[in-house]
Amino acid sequence: MKLCPQQTDDHAVAAPRLPGPTSDISNGGCRTRIGTVSTAEPVGPDRDDLIQRLPKVELHVHLEGSVRPATLLRIARRHGLDLGRLDEAGVVELFRFRSFRHFTELYEQCCAALREPADLQLLTEELADMAHEQNVRHLEVTFSPGTHRRGPGIPFDEQLDAVARGAEEARRRTGVSMRFVVDHVRGESPEECQRVAEWAVAGVPRGVVALGLGGFEPGRPASLFAEPIRWAAARGVPFVPHAGEAVGPEGVWDCLAFDPPRIAHGIRSVEDPALVTALRDRSVVLDVCPTSNLRTAVVPGPQAHPLRRLWDAGVRLTLNTDDPTMFHTDLVAEHRLAARWHGFTVAQFAGMALTAVEAALLPDPARAALRDRVRAELSGLGVVPAYPPGVAQPAPAAG
Repeated sequence: MKLCPQQTDDHAVAAPRLPGPTSDISNGGCRTRIGTVSTAEPVGPDRDDLIQRLPKVELHVHLEGSVRPATLLRIARRHGLDLGRLDEAGVVELFRFRSFRHFTELYEQCCAALREPADLQLLTEELADMAHEQNVRHLEVTFSPGTHRRGPGIPFDEQLDAVARGAEEARRRTGVSMRFVVDHVRGESPEECQRVAEWAVAGVPRGVVALGLGGFEPGRPASLFAEPIRWAAARGVPFVPHAGEAVGPEGVWDCLAFDPPRIAHGIRSVEDPALVTALRDRSVVLDVCPTSNLRTAVVPGPQAHPLRRLWDAGVRLTLNTDDPTMFHTDLVAEHRLAARWHGFTVAQFAGMALTAVEAALLPDPARAALRDRVRAELSGLGVVPAYPPGVAQPAPAAG
C-alpha cells in the first residue's frame, strides 16, 4: 500500500448550483464561489468563546477519518509501508480533495494502513482526546470493519475488542462516552453487507448501536442491501445510513423505506419539498457535516449549504465533523461556520446538542444521565435551548 494522491477525476460529483451573489474564498486549497452573507448576531470573541464552552454531542464521525497525520505516518512506518518522501505536511496536503470519489479512494488507502488491533485502539483514544478538548460529552463513532479485513486483515472480534478497549480507556481518562456504528461500504456486495450486519448484531454487548451504510452513493442505493438491513433491524439494530450527499432526494427516499432514526448528511433532501415534509413529520434527524460537504464539492460554498433552509423548514438537525482530520475541521469550527455563514445562535446550537442527546442510540438510563449533564452545563452558561420552527424538546430515539 502506498499513500499517494489520486490522478483522475472521472467520477467527480457535480455540486448543486444555487443562485445568489458571489465572492471568492479559499476552500481547502481550492477557490470557491460563495454568496454574500449577513448574520443574525455579531460574530466576535465572546460568542466564539461561548461556542467553545458549550457541551456537545457528536453522532456522525468516522474513526478512520479522524486519524492524525502524525499518527498515520507512525502507524504506516511501523508496518513497513512505502511512504516515499511523505512527511506530516505531505499527508496534510494529500487531504485536499477534488471530488467525492477522490475522497473515498484516499479514505480507503488510509484504512489499509491500519493493520493491527492496536492501531484501532490508538485512533479511538486519540479521537476521544480531540473531542474532550472541544467539550464533547458523547460520541457515536462509525467504523468500517470490512476495510480492515483486506490484505493481512484484522478479524472483526479483534477490531471490536480494540475499539471497546479504547473507548473504556478514553471514558476513564476524559469522561467522553462512546458508542459505535458498524458501517458497510456501498462498493462491497450484499453478501458482505450481511456479514457486516451479523457483526453489528454480535457487537451490541460491546457498544455497537447501529448498522451504517457509507461509501460512494451513485448506483448503490440502500435498497440493494435490503435483506441484511432488515435482518439487523429485526434483531434490534437500527439502520443509520449516509444518503442525500452525492445523490439527490431519491437516495433519501430509498433509505426512508427502512425507517432510519437518523440519516447522515441528507442535505439534498432540500431539493424535494415533499421529502422535507416527510423528514419533519417522521422526526428523522439529519446528522449534517457542512465542512465535509464543502471539501467533497457536494455544495459549491458555505452559504450555498442548505443547513439554514432545513432548520427553517422544521427538520431536526445535529452538527458533526464526519472525517475531521481529513477535512481540516473540528466540532467547534463547525459551530463557528454555522454562526458566521448562516446566522445560527448559541441558543440554537444548544437545541442541536439536546437534539443529539435524544437522537443518540442509548438505553434510557444512559440517555437520562447525558441529558441531565448537558442541561446542567447549558444552565450554568445561561443558555436556553432553541429548536427549529414547530419543534419542541425532541422525543428520545429508540435505544
